[in-house]
Amino acid sequence: MKRIATDIFTFENLRNNDCLYVDKTKYIWEIAKSEGSFFLSRPRRFGKSLLLSTFKAFFQGKKDLFKGLEIERLAPEAWETYPVIHLDLASGSSYEGVGAIEEKIKLQLRDAAISLDVEIESSRPSTMLHDLIFFAYQKYQKQVVVLVDEYDKPILDSMSKPYINDVLELMAGFYQELKSANDKERFVFITGVTKFAHVSLFSGSNNPTDLTRNKNYATMLGYTEDELRANFAEHIEETAKELETTPDVLLAYMKQYYNGMRFVSRCESVYNPVSVGKLFVNQRFDNYWIATGTPRFLLNMVKDNPFRLQDLTREWVADENDDKYDLNELDLRSVAFQSGYLSIAEWKRVSLTEWKIRYDFPNREIRDSWYKNVLTTKPHTYGLLMPLIISLPEALDDKNVESFMDKVCYFFSGIPYENAGEITEGYFRNHLRTLFCLFGIPNQCEIMEASQRVDIVAQTAKMALVFELKMLSKDEADPESKKTLLLNEALEQLRQKGYAEKYKNESEEVHSVGIVFDEKTRKVVCWKSL
Repeated sequence: MKRIATDIFTFENLRNNDCLYVDKTKYIWEIAKSEGSFFLSRPRRFGKSLLLSTFKAFFQGKKDLFKGLEIERLAPEAWETYPVIHLDLASGSSYEGVGAIEEKIKLQLRDAAISLDVEIESSRPSTMLHDLIFFAYQKYQKQVVVLVDEYDKPILDSMSKPYINDVLELMAGFYQELKSANDKERFVFITGVTKFAHVSLFSGSNNPTDLTRNKNYATMLGYTEDELRANFAEHIEETAKELETTPDVLLAYMKQYYNGMRFVSRCESVYNPVSVGKLFVNQRFDNYWIATGTPRFLLNMVKDNPFRLQDLTREWVADENDDKYDLNELDLRSVAFQSGYLSIAEWKRVSLTEWKIRYDFPNREIRDSWYKNVLTTKPHTYGLLMPLIISLPEALDDKNVESFMDKVCYFFSGIPYENAGEITEGYFRNHLRTLFCLFGIPNQCEIMEASQRVDIVAQTAKMALVFELKMLSKDEADPESKKTLLLNEALEQLRQKGYAEKYKNESEEVHSVGIVFDEKTRKVVCWKSL
């Protein structure tokens, strides 16, 4: 059984250490046989660095590394070699100003010059890149291959910083040199999380071919269901045995936790490769995504915007292939999609020329990561939650509805007024679900039962709670009478519709709970269980 490496991210090291490698080389050959420039956007820690290092090994002619892989059958017997410039802009910190970013890029360029045995003397990154390409082309009498990993990292790290315009100017000049040297370039491949309109890379002529939403490369990164089963069969057996379950049950849980990443509509979804690897190495399910480095600018956007989850996951929007964004008009849904927190969940044709898509969280791991990150952007709320981390799940296991609801009431009493945003029943439902997800309590939201909607369900093997939510208007003339009326309405609805019936065979106890929230105070004003 081949070892799974979670700390090796280069193709050459994986192959030399005989580690498990899911063969994606058919894509390498399909792209590399064409001359030109290419761009691919994918979330961080999703295999972009491995992809670029595979291109590097191919263009360096290291054919022995590809023995037994698909490209060996597809590619000609003789592989032509080229000088390769490989820049990784994700390495090091970019939070120390434009000067630090400039020095980091210059260091990368100097290292590339040493590896190609050429000398560059300029002190400006753009001129250094120009000279590096020119001298490598002159020395080897061949066009140059340029690979740029995480091209946008310096920009993303500088979002909301006073020096952001200086960084944009620096990077625009840098990438302009990359475009202007196209006659000396055999192949250029650039990766990143976002596609910004502010850098010259995506403006004017010679724009790179964008593969981000190309259906032919939708599964180039990540693992398909077939790839998972074919490549990890022994690890699936071993992990299932360790977890005292069957391979089929393990695979069902893996699909729920780690699959669902879809970047192109009408295409197959893929598993998060980092999470799959860590699951098999650690032999336990965990939220590995939250440790992959959520872009700081995304959390700042969440902090500065009202928390309206339903806007991100319920609306049908146009399926557009132009993912180029303006820094001054960033859309939270689009940024969350490119960062990996949202995936294309559904699609439908609305006319001969137009499709609509709906985004949603790809899987449980990423959904839980989102909730946890949202709460950590609100320190006061998060601080109030800390005492509940152990006792809230225990209340479910103890079948103690009163204790559980006391903690729910406490949670809502601590949400700062200024973070509330627009108040609807959806606001309370989203925060309630956030609370459950933070503590790992299995839950479902707005479930359709016989054409009726169940607001939210929290469920374990010990106890299930089925909730019906009502909101007391801030303009109510007689709030005391109205809250009682609303509570009775919620309980009667739970009674008549029989929402709890389906859960009686799944949990030892099932309780229906009516809750009334106050729009004005943002608190629970009354509740009762059946």
